[in-house]
Amino acid sequence: MRNIFERILWSSRLSVMLGVLACIVAAFVIFVMGVKDVIHMLDLIWSYLLSGSHDVRNDLVMVVVEILDTFLLGAVLLIFAFGLYELFISNLEAAEESEASGKILIISSIDSLKSKLGKVILMMLIIKVFSYFSEMKPTSMLELLYMGVIVVLVALALMLTKDKK
Repeated sequence: MRNIFERILWSSRLSVMLGVLACIVAAFVIFVMGVKDVIHMLDLIWSYLLSGSHDVRNDLVMVVVEILDTFLLGAVLLIFAFGLYELFISNLEAAEESEASGKILIISSIDSLKSKLGKVILMMLIIKVFSYFSEMKPTSMLELLYMGVIVVLVALALMLTKDKK
């Protein structure tokens, strides 16, 4: 009885495949959204070239920021899917044979998955801060000081996430 229960318990890890497949589908949907944003960006570039409008330029900058954010979100979903698969199902043999896998896909524990996801999410947050800064027009010295403090905190966060060798 105990042996059967342990076999069922061990096999239940395969339910993680639902999450892996859902993340992969979601990543592709996000990438399609990013491509649609790139097409919108090309339209804005054309409008900017024809008009030279400052408003179109500001819209163009915001769309570029949104494109970065969108593709990073897709990358987060893929990294999460790869990590779940490697942690619960099996190592990706194709990834082990690839030279690129050493850069993104060596996920040996929950901590390494959290670390990789944390870095990508930090980049997404930095992009959001940049987009807010591009819309802000400080009206006082205090607001300018707050913006400076935020920049220092972002730089500190980047420094703390750097791999130590």
